[in-house]
Amino acid sequence: MLYNFLSNAVKFTPARGTITIEAKMLDEKTVRFAVTDTGCGIAEEDKKKIFDKFSQVDGSITRESTGSGLGLAISKELTAMLAGDIGLESELDAGSTFWLDIPVTLTPEQDKTEQ
Repeated sequence: MLYNFLSNAVKFTPARGTITIEAKMLDEKTVRFAVTDTGCGIAEEDKKKIFDKFSQVDGSITRESTGSGLGLAISKELTAMLAGDIGLESELDAGSTFWLDIPVTLTPEQDKTEQ
């Protein structure tokens, strides 16, 4: 999932743009992984379908980027299997942040060491 976020960020960020990776605890049970770029961003009307299978913002045959439009859809399905959540924040021409929230589960052995 992070690989997909990163490959999309690289694909849609111009040469002098920036890509940031962040991991942080949202609370004691959830970790958020986020990839932020300064790329082209996503229009409000396209945000609703970005996680759909075979969905691409530019679906024309003359588009500059390659891909099947499956990466984010597969990431969404994998996230659901992990009891997590996936989403994005984006503004057209101002970049995007794709994030993945997944629950953190401690094994009984780890839990005892922290008490």
